[in-house]
Amino acid sequence: MSNRIYTGVWTDWSLGRVAGATITLSARDGGLLLAFIAIFVTVIAARLWRSLTFVCHQVLASGGKHDGLHYQRQVILRNVPAPVPATWLFLQQAWHWRGRADRPLLRTVPWAACGFLYAVLLGLAAVFSSKVSESATPFRLLAATEGCGMFVPEGRDALQQKNAYDNSLAAVYSRQCYGGHENNDDLSPAASCGTLPVPSIRWTNASAECPFADEVCMGRSFRMETGMVDSHTHLGINDQEQNRVRYWRETDCAPLVSQRGFSRFLKGAEARELGWDDDVLIKYMYGGIGTRQDYTHIYNTYGESTQMGYSTWAISNDASSNASLWRPVEALALDRRDLTLLLIAPNAVVHLEPNDDPVFGAHIPVDLPDGSTVYRADRYASPVACADRHRICNPNNGVCTAPQGSGDLVRNARAPEVGLNAAQAAAVDRIGFFVAGSTFHQLIWTRTQSYLRAQELVAELLQLPLPPDQWQIEMGSLFAESLAKLQHQMTEYVTGPSIAVAGAVNKVWEAETSSAMPDDVRAAHEDMCHRQRTRDAQGTLNFSVLGLAMLLGLGSLFVALSYALEPATAFLQRATGLGAHKARRWERDDNLQVMRMLFEAKDAGVWRGSTDSFPTTESRDYFEWDGDALGQHSRYTTLVHENYDKS
Repeated sequence: MSNRIYTGVWTDWSLGRVAGATITLSARDGGLLLAFIAIFVTVIAARLWRSLTFVCHQVLASGGKHDGLHYQRQVILRNVPAPVPATWLFLQQAWHWRGRADRPLLRTVPWAACGFLYAVLLGLAAVFSSKVSESATPFRLLAATEGCGMFVPEGRDALQQKNAYDNSLAAVYSRQCYGGHENNDDLSPAASCGTLPVPSIRWTNASAECPFADEVCMGRSFRMETGMVDSHTHLGINDQEQNRVRYWRETDCAPLVSQRGFSRFLKGAEARELGWDDDVLIKYMYGGIGTRQDYTHIYNTYGESTQMGYSTWAISNDASSNASLWRPVEALALDRRDLTLLLIAPNAVVHLEPNDDPVFGAHIPVDLPDGSTVYRADRYASPVACADRHRICNPNNGVCTAPQGSGDLVRNARAPEVGLNAAQAAAVDRIGFFVAGSTFHQLIWTRTQSYLRAQELVAELLQLPLPPDQWQIEMGSLFAESLAKLQHQMTEYVTGPSIAVAGAVNKVWEAETSSAMPDDVRAAHEDMCHRQRTRDAQGTLNFSVLGLAMLLGLGSLFVALSYALEPATAFLQRATGLGAHKARRWERDDNLQVMRMLFEAKDAGVWRGSTDSFPTTESRDYFEWDGDALGQHSRYTTLVHENYDKS
């Protein structure tokens, strides 16, 4: 079994063609993409800061005379490329200009606050950019393997080994992820519940009329029923809505009487032929086994004295097959339903308290040497019969098959009136393959007693008190296990068998194995190898193609527009004459232009490009710059003021 995750581009059809387009990357590649996204968001934020400071500078730029704080603030807006250093400079302005300018706090602190707020928002954007993968689908796609297809074990040993593993896996999973009789699709806290397409398949239960003849029924039945199980949502076959099918199952279980002709003690020659005395063996007669056995099962009453706990026995009958080993009696015969018969024998188990359960009932008092009283079971073995029926529905037209046994389900689902397309037919084949082995018998035959919940409350053959509906708890547990097994087996179609045993994979898309199957259905079978959803991330990261496209596309557009904002604004200002002085202020407040004016004030070099981003000297002459002298000469002060007046 290989549960590798597919990495690449795929579509989660739950979200549609556009929103569901997904890129799945390995942990390494996903980390690199997240790092790139964080850098890209930072670039966008930097360009947004530049655009905002440009707008603010232009709004504040005006002719006439201003104090030094105004010119200094304009230089900060023009030249500081990030909000944090700008915030610090604005705060310093507020401190150093106190008493030397009008309202210095009001003119600087709000700018510092805005810069700080922007820095906080930038930090949050950088942090949350790493969460971009969480906006994508939580599902992954299983990578196709060489073992994709319907696995058939070879021989009884392989069949038993695989069924034993599958049944144990289903039992453990159902305990963790199927909370009780009624389940929902909410995620369970158990880690293993977050790997399949849904943690559990919803089902309900109700009391119903016994489906068997009155003469064999012992009260009402316990009916368990799924809702409509969607091939995409619940079983994980990732496909468009028109290619989905729905599956439904109902199981009716009822306790049976074991008297009135359905059981008897063996006596005389019949008992001696089997090597036992009279009244030791009990024959249960709910139908013959094979062609030579006219009874169903023989129980040895010495089980009560063998210091042995619960034992169980089960057999089933396929409604569509005349070759079934068990032939139910007329009282149990039902049309178009698969039957399972269970016998539960308590053997030497005794109850600490009386119990009214129809299967686990115990009212026969037994006095122990210490003076306490325990209660022996009312019957040596208690029979329960269960009837299964299934149906397939086409959601495109609302047509469903009639409720029926598993054997005819696929054939009847392909009837023209159901109207399945090729992809739906392939999905039905896949569902039907696993449903065919979904009776309670298939869940029990590898576990003679370990499946019983009642056995878990037994210590030294003493049964702790059981509720009066314990038999329903047992049947509900089996029903949940059957659904859990179906969930795992649907995944197994892509990953290969759950355990390495002898067998062959039936690849129905290969012409030599399925020549009668239409080509489009064979192709759909092969296509399903690439369509199994899972929640098991295995460290991979998902990214929404739509989200990435919007982020990169709109982000790149904004960055491009931000670079075009300044020259476009300057062009319009000069072309229209509106705000031309604002354009000059933006040019003159640049650090390099301020430096040019300082050198010109000292007659240091002949400069050109008073409106360029990069002013240069006219010649290659060398000149000395004595920075300490600048600002002390009266000519410098006059020139600087003249330059600002000219600008």
